[in-house]
Amino acid sequence: MGAVESVRLVEPMQMLIVQTVDGQQRVFELYGEDVTIGRERGRDLQLAHASVSRAHAQLNWSNGGYVINDLESNNGVYVNGTRITTDHKLISGDLIRLGHFELIYIEGEVPRRFQKLNIHNLPRWHTVGTDVFDDATAQLSTKAMKRLLEARIHLEGGVLVVDDSDEIELEDGVWTFGRSGADILIKMLFASDREATITWNGRNHVLNRTGRRTVTVNGQSIHACTLEDGDEIQIGRSRFSYAVRK
Repeated sequence: MGAVESVRLVEPMQMLIVQTVDGQQRVFELYGEDVTIGRERGRDLQLAHASVSRAHAQLNWSNGGYVINDLESNNGVYVNGTRITTDHKLISGDLIRLGHFELIYIEGEVPRRFQKLNIHNLPRWHTVGTDVFDDATAQLSTKAMKRLLEARIHLEGGVLVVDDSDEIELEDGVWTFGRSGADILIKMLFASDREATITWNGRNHVLNRTGRRTVTVNGQSIHACTLEDGDEIQIGRSRFSYAVRK
């Protein structure tokens, strides 16, 4: 079995990294379902900008991958700089342009040139926060809504168990591990103020190694990984576990 970070990088197998007109990046996760893209409400991926047609493009799931086609949009669909006129099979790393939006298609392992994006920590397109859903949910499919409700369970029930008894409710805060001054103290000689962090990406709690020392999840060294119920974390001589209380 590979390292934890490698295993969890490929769940889901496909995704789009969407760069919005204001330069922000968010992850739209793909689950082997057809996806419609356009400006109007009700599209699976709504890109609310005048440069995008109401019904602009569609991703179709076919033979374990995605094919993109142009729905007779005004400004066209471009893949790696070339306007497509027929169905186009996507491969990992393809750069898609729809109006003023750029989308990167990722399938399986993240191509090396995009690894600096730190995809684990990018916000998800449909996210869950402590107060309300960040995006309107009335138009979501049943499957998408189910995934959001599962994310809410992780948000509200995700805890870090310290010393086998004390529990820290993580919610959507940023939690630091380190020496005096950190949120969570660790047993480590010459520890820095921030050896690791736990953050919320809109779907999962994410453990990030931010110092030089080894951080492990279930015995495997990681740089960043999403946390799952029952994960065992070790930083220095300190051990923690992640649990989801339902």
